[in-house]
Amino acid sequence: MRRKRDQGAPRLRSLLSGVGMAIVALCAVPHAHAQKMTEQFIPIGQSPGLSQKYTSIGEITQVNPQGRTITIADPAGPRTIKITTRTHIWLDRTKLKQSNIFGGFADLQKGRRAEVKYEDAARREVADWVKVEIAQP
Repeated sequence: MRRKRDQGAPRLRSLLSGVGMAIVALCAVPHAHAQKMTEQFIPIGQSPGLSQKYTSIGEITQVNPQGRTITIADPAGPRTIKITTRTHIWLDRTKLKQSNIFGGFADLQKGRRAEVKYEDAARREVADWVKVEIAQP
């Protein structure tokens, strides 16, 4: 009888170890996924771990609808960014005390303040998402 119980103990430890690793993995994923899902609701400059590390914040100084690019006045100098069909554009309406909504390329207007997160933070050429500040209705 003792022999059967001893053989099951390693299997149980292995099973519990596997379950433990799965729980750890599942707990790590939702944080990144949750921020991505709620990013549209976070005001310009307040994205935890992203703002001004992996993003640029500045005024839109030029819009090129044909080339689908915008230029912003980045503290390091003007930066031209490609807006693709995958780029999310959100309208930051916190100054109007309203919730943020989805926007489009037409909302990227000269003179508006924007925050851009890049698909590749090192190259800073293509936007993953853009938040545009809407200060007037």
